[in-house]
Amino acid sequence: MGSHISIEFKDEDRLIDFLKNSYSPIQLISICRSLNLDKDDIINKFLSHKENCSNIVDAIRQHGLYSDLFTILQSKQFHRDRFAEVFPEFQAIVVSNEKIDQIRLLTYESGESSSNYAEWLKISKEKTVLVLGKDSPEEYMQELKNISEMLRQHGYTPILIKEQPEIRTLSNEEKMLAYASISKFVVIEKSYPAGQIDEAKICAFNRVPSIWLQQDGMGDTWMQGDYEVDFKFINAFSYNKENQREVLATAINWVEDFLKSKSEYLDMKYPWRN
Repeated sequence: MGSHISIEFKDEDRLIDFLKNSYSPIQLISICRSLNLDKDDIINKFLSHKENCSNIVDAIRQHGLYSDLFTILQSKQFHRDRFAEVFPEFQAIVVSNEKIDQIRLLTYESGESSSNYAEWLKISKEKTVLVLGKDSPEEYMQELKNISEMLRQHGYTPILIKEQPEIRTLSNEEKMLAYASISKFVVIEKSYPAGQIDEAKICAFNRVPSIWLQQDGMGDTWMQGDYEVDFKFINAFSYNKENQREVLATAINWVEDFLKSKSEYLDMKYPWRN
């Protein structure tokens, strides 16, 4: 991590008191998850709120996570105005939720348990969104970056495939599918003919939930114009420069509703989930 925050053990009471007075039990569970700490090993419903805060601080000390904790406490999700007052020795900089996702993912890099991989995948499938479309020349790439920024404002972590490093054993198609598979859904800008035509077909045949965006009166190919009829996990949305943000918000609501319905169906369908 770029930040190297340490705190003497004599200050733990101050930290415990800050957690107790600043966060509800549910919010403390969220902090544990952000640090990849198992809440069931730390939080006990039969203990007082202060005792559970003390347990959290003990776990943070044992795992050497003070730096990550203070980064998380300065994120938009967990920042409290009294932070600077209680901890004047730390620079109060509000960081993005994307930083929290980065912390959560990085703590698994050295893990040996197979359950760590499952948790890593779960985290990725909660927030990661792959953004595809025509990405060259640069003005087209900028359009994808604008879509990515809108997604980031909705709390997602967007990925632009062109910005990802090459993996020598993967072809272009395999690389794209690998990132699509770990994403919650994909957004494909389909206003111009380009490589995303092939990417859209691969995503469709692999049942990847997909938002298709295309500017009014434009499109990349008629050959896929009927996909949203046959694949209910695909939906196409038309937009213009004035309403793009609102159209994307509508599209996000659609895909989130679809994924919620799918999750409920699978929970009911698979007996081992109950």
